[in-house]
Amino acid sequence: MSASGNNRPIGVFDSGVGGLTVVRALMERLPLESIVYFGDTARVPYGIKSVATIENFTAQIVDYLLRQEVKMLIVACNTMAAVALKTVTARARGIPVIDVIEAGARAATANGPGGRIGVIGTPTTINSNAYARRIHALDSGARVYSQACPLFVPLVEEGWLDHPVTRLTAQEYLRPVLAEEVGSLVLGCTHYPLLKPLLRDVVGERVRLIDSALTAADLAATRLREAGLSATGAEVATYRYIVTDVPLRFQTIGERFLGRSLGGVDRVDW
Repeated sequence: MSASGNNRPIGVFDSGVGGLTVVRALMERLPLESIVYFGDTARVPYGIKSVATIENFTAQIVDYLLRQEVKMLIVACNTMAAVALKTVTARARGIPVIDVIEAGARAATANGPGGRIGVIGTPTTINSNAYARRIHALDSGARVYSQACPLFVPLVEEGWLDHPVTRLTAQEYLRPVLAEEVGSLVLGCTHYPLLKPLLRDVVGERVRLIDSALTAADLAATRLREAGLSATGAEVATYRYIVTDVPLRFQTIGERFLGRSLGGVDRVDW
């Protein structure tokens, strides 16, 4: 790494491709910041693995990104954030650590106490109860209604973002949450921002959609400013993408998530 000081990159990592929605939000929110993205595509999905295994994989990724001299770590994977956040902070050597669950919980409680908040995510994230715990830590009076949506990830990766099957699936998943008259709905998976237009149609205008990618980018901007680590603009921002495997569809899916060309993708062998 040739960059130094404030122009060091932000390290963003995920179990696969979904965290590119966070990278996209960072690019738009913080255009001066360089980014190194790490997707553990060879070992995805994490949700079916044990906590000990997820912690071990997470530690490997954090150590790799620290060798890239990142100035901040963003845990873009909800599964990692739910079960391995302590591993990240313990190894981070004092640099700021942000995770999508914390960012989403802060945004969900920002409108005042005692809100009715819906959370959708993968079964692993929902079963971990991580969002509900973070939300209640910020607002003990909040009412949280969680719903696992296991079919959303494969539908997004298939590119069925506005398909009748996806719409019917969303209506079925969200019916019990909407019956609780929630005011906010946290999109608790980095795949879900791609479904925002469809979800907006399903939930209506009254419900506030909380995009964990956007909230993570906002929180990153705040933390960088508070720590005096914001990029100076003296160097052109660079973007690197590192994966552990490059499956045939990675480029296509990745560019859909990022909203632009990925350019080169590097593969790392442990």
